[in-house]
Amino acid sequence: MIMDFYTYTTTREACSKAGLDQHPDAFYETALADALAIQSAQFFFQLNNERDWEQQKRPYYNVWPSIVPMLTRLNLNLDSGLIQLPMPALCVRLPKQNNPMTFDWRGQPFQIRCVMMGDMGEGKAISVLIDVGETMNNGAVDMPVYTYCNFRRQDGLTVEQSLAGLGKDAFSDIGVQVPTNLVTDCVRLCCSLCLLERDPSVIEPDVLSKDRDKFETPGDEKYVDKAHRRGKVGWNVGRHIEVAPHYRRPHMALVWTGDGPCGAQDRPTSGSVVHRELLEKVPSGFGE
Repeated sequence: MIMDFYTYTTTREACSKAGLDQHPDAFYETALADALAIQSAQFFFQLNNERDWEQQKRPYYNVWPSIVPMLTRLNLNLDSGLIQLPMPALCVRLPKQNNPMTFDWRGQPFQIRCVMMGDMGEGKAISVLIDVGETMNNGAVDMPVYTYCNFRRQDGLTVEQSLAGLGKDAFSDIGVQVPTNLVTDCVRLCCSLCLLERDPSVIEPDVLSKDRDKFETPGDEKYVDKAHRRGKVGWNVGRHIEVAPHYRRPHMALVWTGDGPCGAQDRPTSGSVVHRELLEKVPSGFGE
């Protein structure tokens, strides 16, 4: 199955489209200085995360539709300090088809397109930028507008308590207003993804499209390395749950394993094959 996903547009990319092209290092040096000059902490952290993301070759998680409700319904009654980003900045990309994270605003339909999460330094908080496709014209530049919030990481404060205390950004009442419950779901999704620990039953590397069939059978890491060399650094989350109609979808559960940095991980409970006769009719290598 082919699924298209949204991706994040950095401030530098938006400026480049308007002909204001600069080398990334020079752009972020100037832009971060400007953010400090106008004393905009929100814009400073956005730029800082965008810079980190570009330096890491723009890593992403493609989150397939069927697993989204599983991850947003998970009760995260654990210490918020245990939520750790797998890397300094990561883009969570939602699908263009069958996207479960949608809402209406003033009679117009909107989707959560992607979420950028990044470390705010010293491990105290995670910056979360939510993209719904809104833009604002700033002279010659159509700048993307993101809904912004901080997820506090604090010993003794549970994830659920931190989610309940999410505040609005200074511009939340301007432009498209994302429903509060959906903002919370976006942050909950990010927290749940941080607990996956690259579980191979749920998360797998994304490779170049021309290598996808070859990677499916042997799972050869050379195709992953090739994708990374070409600047494609990403993972698919829940793809096999989505593409296997003969597979009874498992649900996610928070389990304590003693492994990993915090000992808590999201793991799917065992699913089961149903209508096995249908499965046996699918030729090997097809149906995915």
